[in-house]
Amino acid sequence: MLQRRAFVLLSIFVLPLLSGAFVPSYGSASAAIDDCGAKKTEIVWNETIARHAEVPHHSIWWMGDDWDDGEKGGKRSQKWSEPSDESYDPLLSPEEPWMYESYHSEEPVEPFKTNIFTTMEIGNDSVGALRLNLSSEHRTTICVEIEGVIGNSTVPASADVYLMTTSQYDSYEWSYQRMHGSNSDRWFERESLSEDEFITEVSPEWAAFDVTGWKTYRDVHSYENTDSVVMSVSLDAPEVYSSLFSDMTYQEFFIVVDAWDNSRRGDAGVQDKIILADVAISTTPRSLVLPNWTVSLTFFVFFMSIVLAPVIINRRYMNAGLDPKLESEKQLMPSLNQ
Repeated sequence: MLQRRAFVLLSIFVLPLLSGAFVPSYGSASAAIDDCGAKKTEIVWNETIARHAEVPHHSIWWMGDDWDDGEKGGKRSQKWSEPSDESYDPLLSPEEPWMYESYHSEEPVEPFKTNIFTTMEIGNDSVGALRLNLSSEHRTTICVEIEGVIGNSTVPASADVYLMTTSQYDSYEWSYQRMHGSNSDRWFERESLSEDEFITEVSPEWAAFDVTGWKTYRDVHSYENTDSVVMSVSLDAPEVYSSLFSDMTYQEFFIVVDAWDNSRRGDAGVQDKIILADVAISTTPRSLVLPNWTVSLTFFVFFMSIVLAPVIINRRYMNAGLDPKLESEKQLMPSLNQ
């Protein structure tokens, strides 16, 4: 009986490790997709993927009273500042107006199940983003290569690469817009302080507090001050977001290439050059996807076995001397005949 139980527990732990053995081979689309080297297909813009940007000469802000609930999904009332000599340099701003003049999620894109390659041009002190809807039926590998452009020459460069959901990108976008707005007060300007200025001017009790509070997907897909990134993402199910004050919404994903000095310490700063980001995205079908409840079941069985093991051992020990076969085998020493 104990051997049978041990076999069942061992199967539960070993089965997830062996799941990769049932995934069929797709040539170059192997475990790591050979660093996104799979065969690429043509991009259908605004259907399977969309391009967005944040630029310093287009500061948007909004108030709660300006939210229009009459339209599907709502729409933010936007205002923007006119380009100025200080914030706008056409030689360092390759983004087109349609990339930053509209809200980023007016129309959802289709689930991403293909392989693509594209190059983003990110202006100085700007942000480039690709919006896509990752499929939970595929494992997605994202490769990003960074270099800079000065004039007609390419030069080494670094940037920050983040993967975010829609709600996370909203917080990140708000932080960017507020930092580049014309009415930022001194409290919010602390995000742009250098390391030495931050230590000198910010009191210790407020140093760890950040009102923007933006983060990346799963708190791990954050690659800062780098020129090359390879990340792999596997979803257990479609990403869903819900709160006490809103209905359940499905989240899209944003691949963000950051070329400004954001609120994080240690990120790449402004480099006074155009950033070129070569982005390749490859997908591999997943033949075996374990449901989420298998994790809870595994831990439940594991901890219950820890609790029950002493009880089972003690019971077998107490019953060891009560076997009726042993009673029949007992014989008394015969008495000596006198």
